[in-house]
Amino acid sequence: MAVKLWTVHFIRICVANLLLFISLYLLFPVLSVEMCDRLGVPVAQTGGIFLFLTLGMLLIGPFHAYLVDAYKRKYVCMFAAALMVVATIGYAFVTNLTELILLSTVQGLAFGIGTTAGITLAIDITNSTLRSAGNVSFSWTARLGMIVGIILGVWLYQSHSFQNLLTVSVVTGVAGILVLSGVYVPFRAPIVTKLYSFDRFLLLRGWVPAVNLILITFVPGLLISLVHPFLNDSVLGDRRIPVPFFVGIVVGYIISLFFARLFFLKEKNSRLVIMGIGLEIVAVSLLNTNISMGISSVLLGLGLGLILPEFLVMFVKLSHHCQRGTANTTHLLATEVGISLGIATACYMELDTDKMLHTGQIVASIALLFFVLITYPYYIKKKVR
Repeated sequence: MAVKLWTVHFIRICVANLLLFISLYLLFPVLSVEMCDRLGVPVAQTGGIFLFLTLGMLLIGPFHAYLVDAYKRKYVCMFAAALMVVATIGYAFVTNLTELILLSTVQGLAFGIGTTAGITLAIDITNSTLRSAGNVSFSWTARLGMIVGIILGVWLYQSHSFQNLLTVSVVTGVAGILVLSGVYVPFRAPIVTKLYSFDRFLLLRGWVPAVNLILITFVPGLLISLVHPFLNDSVLGDRRIPVPFFVGIVVGYIISLFFARLFFLKEKNSRLVIMGIGLEIVAVSLLNTNISMGISSVLLGLGLGLILPEFLVMFVKLSHHCQRGTANTTHLLATEVGISLGIATACYMELDTDKMLHTGQIVASIALLFFVLITYPYYIKKKVR
C-alpha cells in the first residue's frame, strides 16, 4: 500500500499553519504606521516593535524542546496560537510605547512556541520516508501565509478601519486554532528533557546559511512598508505602489514551483539559489526605473520561491539524526529575523524610498557574494545527509 503525504491530518496542520501566518502578517505592513499615528511618536520608534517581536522568539527559543516534549504538542501549539490572538486584540487598546513593546514581545514569544510546535507536529504525523517532502510543503504554507497576510493587511487598511483589520486577524487566528484542534497526533510517551537547550531552536552547524538567509529576507522586509497608503503620492512616479505588487510576488512563487522542476542537473541547489538571489537584485533594481511594478514583483516572488526551499534543504542536510525539527526552526527563525530587520530599517529611514531601494540592492548583492564565497563551500564541507 502506497504511503501518502497529503493525509487529512497533514492537510489540516498545513491549513492551520497558513492561517496562523496570515493572522500575524496582516499586521506587518500597517502596525508601525498606525501606532505612529495613534501614539504621536516617530515611525522610527514604532518600527522597532518588529525587533521586539523577534526578540520574543529568541527568548523563548531555548525552552522549545522542553515545552513540546513535556506537554502535549498539539495543546502547546493551540495555546500559543490563542496567546497570539489575545495579543492582537491588545493592539486595539494600546496607549503608549511601553505597552506596544510588551505586546509585540508577548506575540513574539507565542509565535515562537506556536511555529516550533507546529513544525514538530507536522513531522510527527508524516511518514518517515516522506518527511523531506513534508518539510518543504509545510514551509511553503508558511511563506504563502506571509504574502497573503501582507496583501490582505494592505487592502483592509486602505479600504476599512484598523479595527476591522484586527477583527479579520483575530477571526483568522481562531479559525486556525479550530482547524488545528482536528489534527490527530499519534500517542507519544512523555520525554524527560532539559529545561533549556538549542534542540528545536538553533542548528549551530547552520549558522553560516542562517546569516545568509537573514541577508536575503532583509530585502522583502524593506519592501513591506512600501505598499503602505501613508507614503507620499510622489514616492514612485506620481502614484502609490498598488496592492498587486505583493499579488505579483504570489504569482512568482507559483511559477517557481514549476521552474525549479526544470533543473535536473547536478548541484541544482547552488544554481537555483544563485539564480534566485540574482532575480532579487534585478527586481529591486527595476523598482528604481519606469518599468512595470508587476514585472519586478513577479521576479522577486520567483527569486524567493527558488531560494527559500533550497535553503531549507541545506539546513536539513546539515542536521544530524533527530535534528530535522531544529533545522526547520532555524530556517524559519532566520527568515523572520531578516524580515523584521528589513521592516525596522525601513521605518528607521522614515520610509525614504530611494534610501530603502539603494540599501536593498547593496544587501542583496552582499547576500549573493556571501553565498558563493562562504555559504556554499561551508555547506559542501559540513553536510551530513
